[in-house]
Amino acid sequence: MELSTWLTNFRELHERARRKLHTSDERALYLEAREQLARTLLAAQGHKLQEGAAARRNFRVPKGLTLDVCFRSGPVRSRTLDISSGGFSCMLNGEPGESEHIGFVLWLPGEEEPPVVGRARIVALIPRSEEGNRRISFTFTDVSEEDRERLEMLIFDLALGYIRA
Repeated sequence: MELSTWLTNFRELHERARRKLHTSDERALYLEAREQLARTLLAAQGHKLQEGAAARRNFRVPKGLTLDVCFRSGPVRSRTLDISSGGFSCMLNGEPGESEHIGFVLWLPGEEEPPVVGRARIVALIPRSEEGNRRISFTFTDVSEEDRERLEMLIFDLALGYIRA
């Protein structure tokens, strides 16, 4: 199937998923297509997926969302650099412990959207920039399945907005 036709079909499935109009068969087809698109985009970004890992949980899109992070030393407000349904990265000042678990509130776009609230663990610390900030990547350790699904819908909305085919 031609890429533009596949994407048109996926966009229709995605919109039906957003409106919760899928039959159980369509839902299974949509989830399979969503995983296929995530694998393709991860490969295009040059990322390798670990054996058995879900691509849709690892696929990140660039998006600046307001984020409140609570370290042992106190709360900090930042913006995400990128997000996935498995985690996020942001720029922060300070010296968090590499294995520190944090609480977070991730504010989704839209006035009616409740935030995603949970816990996460630091998985990568990038050396400080000249401004004193550092990029920190987190993986979720405690996020509801409902919130993961809301994040995945947002992530695929964003990804489809970036794809012109």
